[in-house]
Amino acid sequence: MENKNIIPQASTSLLTTIVSLIDNARRKLAAAVNSELSILYWHIGKQINESVLKDGKGEYGKTVVKELSAELTRLYGRGFSAPNLYNFMRINELMPDEQIFYTLSRKLTWTHIRNLIYIEDDLKRDFYTQMCIYERWSVRKC
Repeated sequence: MENKNIIPQASTSLLTTIVSLIDNARRKLAAAVNSELSILYWHIGKQINESVLKDGKGEYGKTVVKELSAELTRLYGRGFSAPNLYNFMRINELMPDEQIFYTLSRKLTWTHIRNLIYIEDDLKRDFYTQMCIYERWSVRKC
C-alpha cells in the first residue's frame, strides 16, 4: 500500500507554523484593507459634504449625489450607490475629525461603522461602539 501522507511526521509542526503565519498575515491584510477603505469613504463623504451640500443646496445636492453615484458605479462598480454615498457623508458629519475616525477605522470594520452611524442617540452610539470594540461584538450584535 502506498503512503498518502506527503508530509513526513517531523515536518507537521513546520507546516502548522507556516499555516499560522499565512493565516495571521491574511487577517492583518484584511484589517488594513478594511481600514483604508473606511478612510477612503470618510474622505469621499467629506468632499461631497464640502462641495455639494453646504450653503443649503439640499435638492441640488440630491441630484448631484445621484449623478455622482451613477458615474462612480460605472467606473468602479456597485460600492458607490447613492445610499452608500449618503453613508459616507453621514460618517463625515458624525466624525469630522480625521484622526478620531482613523483610530476608529483601525478597530472596527466598515460594516460595524455603517451600522453604528444610524443610531441617533450619541450616548447609545458611543456605548455600542465601545462594546463592538472591547467585547468584539459581531456586526449582527451591534
